[in-house]
Amino acid sequence: MSPAMMALEMVAMMVAMMLPSLASAAWGVHRRLRAMRVSRAAQRTALLSIGYASVWSVIGLALFVSDMATSPTRMASPAASRLAPWTIGAVMVCAGLVQRSRWKANQLLRCRREGAAARAIGGSVMMALIDGYRLGAACALSCAAPMAVLIAAGLMDTRMMLVITAAISAERVAPAGARIARFTGAIALVAGLATCLRAINASMPLS
Repeated sequence: MSPAMMALEMVAMMVAMMLPSLASAAWGVHRRLRAMRVSRAAQRTALLSIGYASVWSVIGLALFVSDMATSPTRMASPAASRLAPWTIGAVMVCAGLVQRSRWKANQLLRCRREGAAARAIGGSVMMALIDGYRLGAACALSCAAPMAVLIAAGLMDTRMMLVITAAISAERVAPAGARIARFTGAIALVAGLATCLRAINASMPLS
């Protein structure tokens, strides 16, 4: 596969990961606009979705460029291979701590506030696009810890991507999003510590 096709695939995967969260926000916006009898409700909803998706497209491209730049070094270095389990374990532990932090709860709250603000769209139709950018940026900050786990585990790991997508969607859409984030944080902590312990056992010389 050519680099261009791989980049397009990465962008598509990033947008697909956020599709459940985007669909929920867009549906809520559209219903509210229709109830308020705002003109061009469908166009405003589409522009908000485009703004949201464009933020994640840029993130996907940035991750692809970073992965392409570091892959040759990782593949050629035996030391990097030995450190990989430690890196994954450490990232998962840090992500778990972030998921259970007040900062994470605040970011989730900000996502919900941005979504609520978007539902009161008025004035210029193009303001919907800006609301989409703002909602996408708020979502990106909120998703920092799960995305870090995905990057450490491997951007093209389909199973991990499905797990991360489910976790992000649940904490964004469900009413008890903060509790879900703390729960997934606990899972990440346990998994990260277990990964580090396995790395310790693997590094110990056989007697």
